[in-house]
Amino acid sequence: MHYYRQKTITAKLHIFYKLIILLSMLFAKNSLCGAWYSDWAYRKVITNNLAVGGDLTNFPLLIVISNDADLNTYASNNGHDIFFTLVTNTNKLSHEIEYFNAGTLVAWVKIPLFSASEQASNVLYMYFDKNKTGNQQNKTDVWSESYAAVWHFNESAGATAITDSSPNSVNSTTRYGVPTAGVTGKIGTAFDFPQPAESGGLTNYFYFGYPAALSNCTNNQTLEIWLNQDSFAARQNPWGKAYAGEFAWTTELSGDLNYYFGITGSNSGTSSVHYSSTGTLGTGEHQLNVWDYWSSVRDFTNNSIIWYSNGILNRTSTPWTNWCKAGNGAFYIGRGYISSTNFCGMLDEARISYIARSPNWLSTTYANMNNPTSYRTLGTTETFPGVNFTLLTFSTALTIIDETVGLMIVANVLTGTITSINITWGDGQINIFTPGVTNVSETFIHEYTARNNFTVTAVVTASSGMAATNSTVISTLPYRFYNPYNLSFYNEPKGCLIKWNITSSANITHFNLYRGSDLHARIENPSLREYLDERIIFGDYHSYWLEAVYPAGSVFSSTNTSACHAVYKREALLGTGGGNLDTLIAGLYAPPDAFSSTCMVTINILSNNYASFYESGKPVYHQVEIAGDTEGKIRGGLVLKFRIPVTNGSLSFKPANANGYTAEAHKDKLFCALWDGKTWTPLSTAVYENRLQNNFSFLELETSVNRLGIYGILYNARGMSGDTPLTVKNRVFLPGLDDPARSSVQISFPNPEREQVKIQVFDMNGKIVKENGFNEWINFWSWNGLDNSGKLSGPGLYIISIVVGGK
Repeated sequence: MHYYRQKTITAKLHIFYKLIILLSMLFAKNSLCGAWYSDWAYRKVITNNLAVGGDLTNFPLLIVISNDADLNTYASNNGHDIFFTLVTNTNKLSHEIEYFNAGTLVAWVKIPLFSASEQASNVLYMYFDKNKTGNQQNKTDVWSESYAAVWHFNESAGATAITDSSPNSVNSTTRYGVPTAGVTGKIGTAFDFPQPAESGGLTNYFYFGYPAALSNCTNNQTLEIWLNQDSFAARQNPWGKAYAGEFAWTTELSGDLNYYFGITGSNSGTSSVHYSSTGTLGTGEHQLNVWDYWSSVRDFTNNSIIWYSNGILNRTSTPWTNWCKAGNGAFYIGRGYISSTNFCGMLDEARISYIARSPNWLSTTYANMNNPTSYRTLGTTETFPGVNFTLLTFSTALTIIDETVGLMIVANVLTGTITSINITWGDGQINIFTPGVTNVSETFIHEYTARNNFTVTAVVTASSGMAATNSTVISTLPYRFYNPYNLSFYNEPKGCLIKWNITSSANITHFNLYRGSDLHARIENPSLREYLDERIIFGDYHSYWLEAVYPAGSVFSSTNTSACHAVYKREALLGTGGGNLDTLIAGLYAPPDAFSSTCMVTINILSNNYASFYESGKPVYHQVEIAGDTEGKIRGGLVLKFRIPVTNGSLSFKPANANGYTAEAHKDKLFCALWDGKTWTPLSTAVYENRLQNNFSFLELETSVNRLGIYGILYNARGMSGDTPLTVKNRVFLPGLDDPARSSVQISFPNPEREQVKIQVFDMNGKIVKENGFNEWINFWSWNGLDNSGKLSGPGLYIISIVVGGK
């Protein structure tokens, strides 16, 4: 037998062939006793007395067990692991634990059929196992059989409220005086309501307001409560919701107990009240300082009101049902409709039902509650004779062909030993081990040689002959999968550069890059470890994750989020060999020999500081400032290209609040423009759309320049055709001034086909002063008065010749 500590490997996996995860627990039992619920470790049999006078359905049976050593040792401290079944099956019965501590249990169990003749049908199993988790109670279902409210009065000492165990949650809202919780009651604990003289003149009771569950007062009704009264010095109300049409109990000075209902509650002998010979118990039948179980049944079906004393019929009267009308009285425990009728004594286990309970229901209830320990016979503790098979798991959900994998088995027995472990690996191989111990926690090694989904079954057998079976599935793969990891991000001039690591790219067919929840890009070359996401708008940040796709499935990286892409300044050294300087929104291309020597050039993204005065009234967007130490070094045309993101056809400018533009409707009305210090000059512009993916593209606006400065994108509703005549600004200029608006002449001319341009400057004698031949296309040129030798030309008139495409 080989074993080692289990190692857990986790990964996100998508497998293209079917995976079936099985987990089953089966027990073969040879016990002579009733079937065992699952693998709960311990149980006791509880044999209960017969019901009194007839079978009862869904009866709440009281179970009281005192100082049980096994419960104290093997049950959890809160008793949440305790539950009950009939001896005939393993179905859990609804139960509520009123009290549990140190082996003492007070619980209510809902019995489906509490028999008056079949002893076997009243036999229960009580299960307990402190190693189990979860609360096994279902207390509200215990009281679902027409109970409006159930109060156990089991609150701990110091409690200031009474809580209801029924599904209706009829809980007290306010405590008055000092009624005391936690005193010894008839069943567990009770509430004591002191006499005013004992509590400094305070009246002691609980106020419940107007619970909806107690508003059904116009039909049948059963009231039940345990009373222990300590004074007949005044008329007292143990509880009541009258007088307003509902009910009230009153103990008289004589000790008689009256039941009232009606719409006035007066003692004038009218039909609204029932007392004396028609509703009053005989003198002396209700005693002081003795626990008595009283119940009143209002049975309109049989036109009667019935008093029961300790489960025995006491009085019957005939009510006037026409006076039973719904009222609006508040409900109290410890007093009635006036505060001077406070109850003095103890109260325990009170219930209100809106049905007429049968005589045998009330008789059985009394017999069960009066002496619960003699109402049942408690058996000895039985120990689970089978196998607790708690874990069967592989060290990994997937394994590689011809590599070993570990199967962890954890099992134990409470009696005897584990005699054998039989493992069927699913590939035709079977191993049998004979540990001969009470606890097994070992890893068993196996090697698969074929690719498949294998169902592995382990059978653990105890010396008792009982066995537990557990199954799981493992999938084998032809090679190992590796997750991409360490996704990192870099704000590059033209987008977000994503880089990642992976242990090996062997057998990977391609990568899928996801942005948010969308597939963003398919990377066909699995040897790559980076990808430039060009679909970025200035100020964007995104969450990315990567999928490595294998022929047999996929694995995924974790999700990482990029930083905000908002780089305002880029710079580069550009020389005679040319080069590029790019930002997200604009780029400058210098062809070879455009500069006479190396210079540092920067592009600064502006915040649209320079307003447009064109009649369109719209600002100039994507403003950038191109600067550098280029004085006297530019000897050819430069290409300036703006990039406007287009998402689903809509243009996205900086700032983002520029909206309403679409590529289709406005691309011919957008132009590159130059700021000369006072106004914007539109430049001849070539426009084309660079389509990428996923409804994203760039509208690219391209123009040629031969000077640095501030440029942007101008909107002109009239548009500009390709054959528009050239535009000349500053026909009269002063070279050398520190004022771009007056120190050069600026000429914009059409060049829609982006052809080569030749420019010559002649003086009035026909001599060539300045000459430029541009290999790259231009449509804008400015002259600062310098001749071919770099000297300032003299003042006078000059003629400029511009030849486009040899014409």
